[in-house]
Amino acid sequence: MGSEGATTKTLRKDYSPQTLRNIVLAAQGKVKADLIITNADLVDVVVGDIREKVNIAIWNNYVVRVGYFDVDKYRGPNTIIMDVKDAEMVTPGFIEPHVHIESSLLTVQEFSRAALIHGTTTVAADPHEIANVLGVDGIKMFIEESRYVPLRVFFYVPSCVPPTKAGLDTVGSTITADDTEELMKEEEVIGLGEVMDFLSVINADEEIMRKISCAKLAGKVVDGHAPQLPEDMLVPYAASGIEGDHESVFITEALMKLRNGMHVLVREGSAWKDLDELSKILTYMRINTRYLVFASDDIEVTDLVDEGHLDRILRRAVSLGIDPITAVQMATINAAEYLKLPEIGAVTPGRFADIVVLKNFRQFEIRDVIVNGKVVVHNGKYMATSPKRYRFPEKAYKTMNIGRRIQAEDLMIKAPISGGKVKFLAIRAVPGKAITKKEIIEANVNEGIIELPTGDTAYIATIERHHATGNIGKGIVVGLGLKKGALAQTIAHDVHNVVVVGKTLDEMAKAVNELVKMGGGMVAVLNGAVIGSVRLPIAGLMSDKPFEEVYEELEAYRKALMAMGMNYHECFMTIALLPLPVIPEVRVTDKGVVDVLAGKIIDPILEVKAEE
Repeated sequence: MGSEGATTKTLRKDYSPQTLRNIVLAAQGKVKADLIITNADLVDVVVGDIREKVNIAIWNNYVVRVGYFDVDKYRGPNTIIMDVKDAEMVTPGFIEPHVHIESSLLTVQEFSRAALIHGTTTVAADPHEIANVLGVDGIKMFIEESRYVPLRVFFYVPSCVPPTKAGLDTVGSTITADDTEELMKEEEVIGLGEVMDFLSVINADEEIMRKISCAKLAGKVVDGHAPQLPEDMLVPYAASGIEGDHESVFITEALMKLRNGMHVLVREGSAWKDLDELSKILTYMRINTRYLVFASDDIEVTDLVDEGHLDRILRRAVSLGIDPITAVQMATINAAEYLKLPEIGAVTPGRFADIVVLKNFRQFEIRDVIVNGKVVVHNGKYMATSPKRYRFPEKAYKTMNIGRRIQAEDLMIKAPISGGKVKFLAIRAVPGKAITKKEIIEANVNEGIIELPTGDTAYIATIERHHATGNIGKGIVVGLGLKKGALAQTIAHDVHNVVVVGKTLDEMAKAVNELVKMGGGMVAVLNGAVIGSVRLPIAGLMSDKPFEEVYEELEAYRKALMAMGMNYHECFMTIALLPLPVIPEVRVTDKGVVDVLAGKIIDPILEVKAEE
């Protein structure tokens, strides 16, 4: 892989005596500034107000003076002066405390380009998608690639690869406690990634206790994942040392986490949108916001390009009545404190010079972005260059191993009777939410095969793709809006087997086989023909193309899905969560239908009535 072309980015503050000496001298104007921003209306996130027409002196990576000082004292022959009197506001750089870069369908380098344009200067990424496919090697690929970008990228060590220890699905890779301890030594590693296996935590499983312990002993954050846990389960979960969570859907859920000392990461991603509901705890209840942070979790490329990243969330927050200064605090200093990064989050002396210049404050329209004291975006245009692109190794391109051609017969759901009816436990998808619901439906049985009921129903199957086991879990899903055709994808959280949904078994089989030919991605089939696809050859999760090209591919694919009746924005992300056995209530993995809270595979056929 190598590091040729990597940037010389500083991730952590350098406390060497020489650097500290220069910072101290630069703060007095005795060492001249590299950049001075003048006439800035600055959001002071520490005090919670706006400082008007201040100057900001930057030496090397660091802010060294903020206020009404004599600019000439700090100016040297090579100092750049940036007058921002025509900009409406200046803020600290925006910080993303929890994101899966893989969900953008982009590599780290392309995600960095797109995110920086929107004012994001730091991200804490959980690479558990690529880790589930490629293990420790996948994490190290991401860490290496991150060294090629100006974006400040930190990584969590995924805590749950696989997502549970209950054997509910067939995994591609495993991250052990020993792996976790070794990865914690990497400078880019910020903590332990979202702890999804809440049952193992509550049962004080030795392996997960070791993982939490090694993060805590290293002074790093432990991120959580606790959707709709009752208080009797949440209390021991929080007591283990898990510090925050992005899965709150309801106000009562968020408040219970806050009262148990957890940070609430208010999620507003591409498909999982919780801001409307959770904003009420600020606008109506007016609680203290210190433990509230914004996060996107999963954001795909078209939203990232068209709507933005954290700037998109900030705009939405203000439109819901949240004070813009409070919103900026949640996207900057609150996030920095959650991540245990005192070097960022505010524009104050001694912190890194990560700064956003806004044309419009309440609309969060980005003009300029500064990272580590360097201008990387100017007048909305990306300015940074990398001398060389990172190239993923061949291993990352060879992750499809189903082992055989899939036939329609492989996807049939068999009943214990030759004819009659069954009551069947279906999965009710909830577009716009990560949760699912149980729904009992009635289906006809013909020659021992369960037929798809009419209405908003579809067959679903999850096919193991890592070890050619031949495992196929089958079920019925309600609420996707699919009217005809089939679609298959290798984005299938979290172990990323193949998930396929469809109205006909023949079209489902064709979609899967086309997907294998592509080496991973997404495929839509209608009337027996492929009508749309997105090729994602890196681990079956990401494109190796520039974000502009991936954007065009996904837009075309979305139009194909609309022709099949799926007219809501992020249907492929909703489908991607249907195999995930850690979010209630019911899912389907390659091993079958899963009752999530019970933590076991169940028979979805609840009642049988044979023909008389």
